[in-house]
Amino acid sequence: MTENLKAALFALDMAIQTEKDGRDFYLRAAESAQDEGGRAMFRRLADDELEHKALLEKQRESLAQDGKWLPFEGDVGHRVPSAPIFARPLGDAELHARTSDVSALRLAYLLERDAVEFYERAAEQTDDPEGKKMYLALVEMEKMHEETLKTEYRWLSEQFKLTMGFAPF
Repeated sequence: MTENLKAALFALDMAIQTEKDGRDFYLRAAESAQDEGGRAMFRRLADDELEHKALLEKQRESLAQDGKWLPFEGDVGHRVPSAPIFARPLGDAELHARTSDVSALRLAYLLERDAVEFYERAAEQTDDPEGKKMYLALVEMEKMHEETLKTEYRWLSEQFKLTMGFAPF
């Protein structure tokens, strides 16, 4: 087994675990989210992570067996709607129930940002055009997730600041 093949398999193993961990996180976030729109968003993110994991597993299997990347067909899923997702407007009582939602959004945003960076590095280090194409498509998908989560996090955290009187006027 060549060093390039070992490195490619290692990167795929890391990516598969990242997608698995992301899915587990999103399922837990969906269970605890106080907002139905938030629950649905987290479930859709979990579904996307499952699709990413399946794609990566197929690529890994092909590389391990034949030493070749599968042709990339370009579909890595995208079911997360654009913001706003969480219910608007929120009263004081509703807002207090959303503290765990703010934390989940922040963590989710950071997870997606890390995934973008990981897939960008993987694309840079992959010589095979099909592998590179796949990683770059994952970068774009994770960027969409990241932007949606960042927008929702900023909106909900601003609601907290306004309610608590922290926002300057």
